[in-house]
Amino acid sequence: MELNHRQQQILATIRAESEVQIDHLADKFAVTTQTIRRDVNHLCEQGLARRVHGGVSLPATMTNTSYRYRSEVESKTKGDLTANIAACIPDGATVMIGIGTTLAHLAQHLLSKASLRVITNNLQVAQILEANESIEIYLAGGQFRREHQDIMGSSAVDFFNSFEADIGICGCAGVTDSHHVMEHENIEADISKAIIRNSRQQWLVADASKWGQFAAMKVAPMKQFDKIFTNNTQLPTEFPVYLTNDNP
Repeated sequence: MELNHRQQQILATIRAESEVQIDHLADKFAVTTQTIRRDVNHLCEQGLARRVHGGVSLPATMTNTSYRYRSEVESKTKGDLTANIAACIPDGATVMIGIGTTLAHLAQHLLSKASLRVITNNLQVAQILEANESIEIYLAGGQFRREHQDIMGSSAVDFFNSFEADIGICGCAGVTDSHHVMEHENIEADISKAIIRNSRQQWLVADASKWGQFAAMKVAPMKQFDKIFTNNTQLPTEFPVYLTNDNP
């Protein structure tokens, strides 16, 4: 089930503060504590949060939640961001596409392209683009992660290393205050690094909530990217930001 607007905002608050009290959330959103508890229970059922004494916090694990749940969070924002990306990709380009639900949204917008060559380890991207016979799809082999719908491991890194793309597109798990792009796990960071290394242009997609989410593994500084697609309006002007109309 998709999260409503208040539930999305509660989740963003939890990400920013790591742990927050029910009373504080009730005051913040001007609703009753009973309403907040129902919202929190829903987030916990989805694996996006966990109850603690008097409040709610991030899940105990620092790894990603499942693909299905992540795909439902802030889906409109992801759609707006990826429509903007697709408009910047020329027909006939060779494009590397990395992991994550946001990039599955991108695949939907690429279906109208006259021709593309897509290199990916994202199973959902490949399955969506299969509907357009004018798009060549190269899919990595390796360990299949059911909960994330992607292919990982050293063989997937070697797969990306065997190509050179016009454009490499990465998502991320978080962005630090010093503007470093992060992933939850080493194997995820290694994939993004391979895409960056083997593309002539490097593009990043990161919605504003990524600045409030902890992740442990460094990928690259934001200044390394040629285009940054986001709805975060607070970034320094020197970054090559492509904003959507869905600003926070």
